[in-house]
Amino acid sequence: MTSQTTRTSVLSAGVAALVLSAVTWIQLVPGGRAIAQSGRKNVPETANAMELSNVFRHVSKQAMPAVVSIATTGKIIHETIDRRNPFGDEELFRRFFGDSPQFREYLDQGPMERRRRLPGGNGSGFIISADGVIMTNSHVVRDAEEVVVRLSDGREFTATDIRTDDDSDVAIVRITVDEQLPFLQLGDDAVMEIGDWVLAFGSPFGLHRTVTQGIISAKSRGLQRSQLTQEFLQTDAAINPGNSGGPLVNLQGQVIGINTAISTASGGYDGVGFAIPVTAARWVADQLVESGSVQRAYLGIRMQQIDATLAEHLNLAVPQGILVTDVIADSPAEKGGFQVGDVLISVNGKTITNYRYLIGLVERLQAGQTYTVRVLRNEEEVKLSIAVAVKPDDLAALPLRTNAPVESDETARFNELGLTTQNVTSELAEQLRTTAAGVVITSVRSDSGAEKAGLEPGMLISRVGNINITNVEDLERAAQAMADSEKVLMLVRIASGDGSMISRFVAVPINTGQ
Repeated sequence: MTSQTTRTSVLSAGVAALVLSAVTWIQLVPGGRAIAQSGRKNVPETANAMELSNVFRHVSKQAMPAVVSIATTGKIIHETIDRRNPFGDEELFRRFFGDSPQFREYLDQGPMERRRRLPGGNGSGFIISADGVIMTNSHVVRDAEEVVVRLSDGREFTATDIRTDDDSDVAIVRITVDEQLPFLQLGDDAVMEIGDWVLAFGSPFGLHRTVTQGIISAKSRGLQRSQLTQEFLQTDAAINPGNSGGPLVNLQGQVIGINTAISTASGGYDGVGFAIPVTAARWVADQLVESGSVQRAYLGIRMQQIDATLAEHLNLAVPQGILVTDVIADSPAEKGGFQVGDVLISVNGKTITNYRYLIGLVERLQAGQTYTVRVLRNEEEVKLSIAVAVKPDDLAALPLRTNAPVESDETARFNELGLTTQNVTSELAEQLRTTAAGVVITSVRSDSGAEKAGLEPGMLISRVGNINITNVEDLERAAQAMADSEKVLMLVRIASGDGSMISRFVAVPINTGQ
């Protein structure tokens, strides 16, 4: 949630709609909380297009009492300000204020402490339990000193408990009430199909009790410029700033998603909104209610989505599955036998279509339990038994399974690849801030296959075809083995801004006759 509209390609806004339907039975969840799981009651059937508005009217009337508006006041934080460089440009600061003795004395006093209140904002949410438990987005209530919930009837309550999970952007807010509140039924997003009608509820631009209609435009969608790795429902129901945390509802009056973001060039509704699938949100919410935090499982691999080019080189009929680029040392994946270059095709009997689906599937597995994983290795199917573990907080910092660098600084030129390379010695590995063995690219010939594939000096080559590369002799052997090929699949490692190495497979054309 933001206090002002910002024009970005992905703008947090929220698109979920919830529906209240008469409760026919109740499912108890950890902590004794009851969540509505009722079937629909007296929902009109749609015989033709003229009757569709009757369904919209009925669902809206049932859902509205459980949809809330949320307003927050930001926390006060303490900051240390450099008097000499408060704006990031000391020279500009001096030109603006001059260079008087009083000003120099002010600068010599050293760092300055100040208090600053973070901006508040507005969003939406929906009641999921009659005793005052509300589901919303984490970004709506994150860093809030006070959260005020406005009910459909206009009454306002200050939240007594706020629990957030930034990895999923799901939050639980609790208010204390003396009566039983209307609450919404949580449905099943898996049964929704592209083209199904949905209603989005919330408070766009602070407009309380707003409903818009649209369809499910896509499923399993990812937000490319977001740190959220999960899959989203895409809808064309109008979503705007302030809708964040509201419910997305189907025509049976069931919540199937939480409004979370929009893709926009204008800062407002452009017809593309995103909602967190309710299945994932419910899994997070149950843990937040029970323990206040979310425990996730992990495998311990780094991966790359298989595109059409990679599928061709891997002899896959369609670009589906995940290519393993790294195996984390001492992880469930290493203990279970994963290898770099494996194509992961299924986990626990579920076919893997993309890496977002894989992350969502694995994190909801039971830590400590063993699951069957199928991979393709050198085009042969291999079954692995993996005992998944609890995901560490510092997963990105864990070491990879690597070979030690060599001590020879031997170099070699590979005309067929358009590269000049050098062994990664211990000294060079320290400069590159890596523990990985391999060869480093020292030059790339202009207009070569390597240049066309995007290879650059400073990249490490760790694998060519099925051959692991630890020195230039390995690369020479791999190049000879690929002499009759038009392209070679190469695993390269690239230094990122934080000093870590990012691994990816690239298809490099072989320059014959050069």
